[in-house]
Amino acid sequence: MIASAVACIILFEGFTFNMVEGLRETTIETQTGHLQIASQSFWEKKKLRPKDNLIPNYTKILAELNRDKRIKYAAGRLEFFGLLSHGDESISTRVTTVDPFKERSRNKYFNFRKGRELSHKRPFEVAVGSGLAKKLSIETGSQVTVLTHTYDGIVNAMDFKVSGIFQTDIAEFDDNTLLMPLKTAQRLLDTKAVEQIVIGLNSSRDTKSVMESMAPKLSSLAPETDIKTWFQLATLYKQVSMFNSVQNTIIQMILMTLVLLSIANTVGMSIMERTGEIGTLRALGEQRASVVVQFLFEGFVLGTTGVLIGTLGGIGLAHFFNSLNIPIVFPGASSPIFIKIAVLFSAMAKAGISGIVITVLAALLPAYRSAKMNIVQALRHNI
Repeated sequence: MIASAVACIILFEGFTFNMVEGLRETTIETQTGHLQIASQSFWEKKKLRPKDNLIPNYTKILAELNRDKRIKYAAGRLEFFGLLSHGDESISTRVTTVDPFKERSRNKYFNFRKGRELSHKRPFEVAVGSGLAKKLSIETGSQVTVLTHTYDGIVNAMDFKVSGIFQTDIAEFDDNTLLMPLKTAQRLLDTKAVEQIVIGLNSSRDTKSVMESMAPKLSSLAPETDIKTWFQLATLYKQVSMFNSVQNTIIQMILMTLVLLSIANTVGMSIMERTGEIGTLRALGEQRASVVVQFLFEGFVLGTTGVLIGTLGGIGLAHFFNSLNIPIVFPGASSPIFIKIAVLFSAMAKAGISGIVITVLAALLPAYRSAKMNIVQALRHNI
């Protein structure tokens, strides 16, 4: 029971860790970046006119950002809704921009299943999410039209060639998103400004430090702007992370409760079978505390052995499942992913400590009862 519970905790922790970490990296690289800079009115959604949310002097901010070696890329971004047409069919689409030259490192996270990624050398090509492409029967090389309003309220439209079809494994994003080069989007919307500045870092660990170092610089360069981290913006990630945290806690509580009841029953039966021995020890002058310690030590040895077996079993099962490449489809995913289980030291430590503590606690009450036995009645079990 102990070994099984420990192995299950290691497997569950490793499985959810891999899933949540994968979602985090996909969210950062395809949507939020590590940090985003935008006007305070943009974050608060106070302005009625989208034009009032633009950052006109964003190139100065980019120049300052590019001096920081911790920053992998920094680029302006525009996001807007437009009408995407292909043949006789049209659908409302969210258009998000990328800077194909500065943000080249993001291409692998878009996972182009067909065609090729965007290039600054091909300004009139766009990339379409797999779900959106399926809705409009779009293929690579298809001609599409994007119709939208400029920031001055004038209707404008442009024709594009589809360079590729991407899939991020987040269904909501793949079903509604079209990628467009930033310079082309600025031409379509008749502006030289941007709504946001997206920052990608070499390491996620630097998110807080870069934010703290950039805040005073922004207050002088663009006092009307504010900076936010990816965690503040990633609603789906926070929901999934919280759900998995609660789920793992409940599973661990159930497993440890079963272990507690099992060990308590096992130790209780052992004490009943050894009642005569306990009576003999007490008659020879053994103290009650000594009897209790003996049974607690037995529980400790039992727990430690179970934890060691369970840890080795969990590690072995993790590698075994990883080798099988079992596909699974999660809610909100656009395609199956393979089950991968990370072997985490933190999970092994948590499972190990929990297993040992639970077994000692399970042995405590039966051991205390054994020490309280009447010596004469206990000795009668030897007859």
